[in-house]
Amino acid sequence: MNQKERPLVEALQSHMSQEPVSFHVPGHKNGMIGEFAGHFGRWDQTELSGLDDLHAPEGPIAKAQALLAAYAGAFKSYFLVNGSTIGNLAMVMGLCEPGSHLLVAGNAHKSVIHACRLARVKPVFLTPEVHPESMTPSGISPDLLEQAITEFPDAKAVLLTYPSYYGHTGQMKKVIETAKQSGLAVLVDEAHGAHFSLPGFPVSSLHMGADAVVQSAHKTLPALTMGSYLHIGKDFEHDHRIEQLLGMLQSSSPSYPIMASLDDARYYAATYLDEDMVYFKNVRVELVSRLREISRLSVIEPEDPLKLIIRMDGVSGYDLQDACEERGIYAELADPLQVLWMLPLLKAGGRLQTERVIESLHEIAEKAEWTEKAQPAVFREAITTLAVCNADQLPFAVMPVEEADGRIAAETITPYPPGIPMIIAGEKLTLEKLNELNRLVKTNMRFQGGSYLIEGKMKVVQEDINE
Repeated sequence: MNQKERPLVEALQSHMSQEPVSFHVPGHKNGMIGEFAGHFGRWDQTELSGLDDLHAPEGPIAKAQALLAAYAGAFKSYFLVNGSTIGNLAMVMGLCEPGSHLLVAGNAHKSVIHACRLARVKPVFLTPEVHPESMTPSGISPDLLEQAITEFPDAKAVLLTYPSYYGHTGQMKKVIETAKQSGLAVLVDEAHGAHFSLPGFPVSSLHMGADAVVQSAHKTLPALTMGSYLHIGKDFEHDHRIEQLLGMLQSSSPSYPIMASLDDARYYAATYLDEDMVYFKNVRVELVSRLREISRLSVIEPEDPLKLIIRMDGVSGYDLQDACEERGIYAELADPLQVLWMLPLLKAGGRLQTERVIESLHEIAEKAEWTEKAQPAVFREAITTLAVCNADQLPFAVMPVEEADGRIAAETITPYPPGIPMIIAGEKLTLEKLNELNRLVKTNMRFQGGSYLIEGKMKVVQEDINE
């Protein structure tokens, strides 16, 4: 197949070249009505003749998805217009039987937890190894997976996160081999790896034997927000169930701009040349080299070259983030130790504002006051299950965080970004985890959930309160 084609983009271009009269949805009428819609409306179309239908593709959408599958090395690939969240929901709900156990990497995104609830599946959380430099989750170990398989023999699948939010890849190939040897289906949330398998980058889990892989094209490729891919491995037998669920879970009015951007993002990756990689690497090497010359500054380079982790002696990640934002430099996230940058996947001739970045960080290093050294995060025990299912639907009490040791959490509390739950409704709380939560509340970390955290309190299951 010719990877230099963009069938859906070309179909939209052809349609608009007719200067069509719109007597159909959407209401902005090809961008003629409404100031905001005027910027995007020309490609914001509906299922017109020649533009195909995502839920029954036969024309340019079908061809665009076939090109994607050919590029990714998949049996079949799908456009996702509701983000990787929908892919995670479809994988879990399409494969796991109600009441069964699903082995889940402990650094899973909150959408995986939601998928387990909707599928009425019991998640078994496997704590990833901690990367020695960044002090963040990397990937689960093959030995831990083997232990979990022995303890939960009814599990039919494992859901892995690869790479980690911070760009670490762990022992992914060995983990997948271990799962396959035990007959487990391997589902992978590869949200941050849509660019994997390009020259110079880690290999996609799809090429390591994963059965179903979700990628957020909007995170690392030039797709619009919410644009993602779902790939099915060539030997997977349950693709029809996942396809059926995508038809149920995705909007019946999918966004053509998002789908066109997914077609274009595949084209961008498929036409990424060796000379582009050389250019990107040279730009990156120069940036890292100059960053390392700044006093108090250190750089951690994860396995994914698109990620950089920046630390400054005596400055918390949150304060460094704030100082950078005052100068118009915005990071992907901050934690107590560091900030995480996601570099653009530049092609030859692309621009990175290196001078501005270096000048700003020199200034921050000179002016920033020293503070108390931050502590790394606290992680769950190696293998953890929920003590109570659907705990956030039970009667609850509100109590001070520091008094909740041994109680059952009645709410899920998620630092965002990265969207990995710190506390999951139904888990038994430990003093160590509660102290960590209290510490983070005092920083600039943002949370989803935890409506009483501002008061230093949280929800616990009422039946678990001895009054």
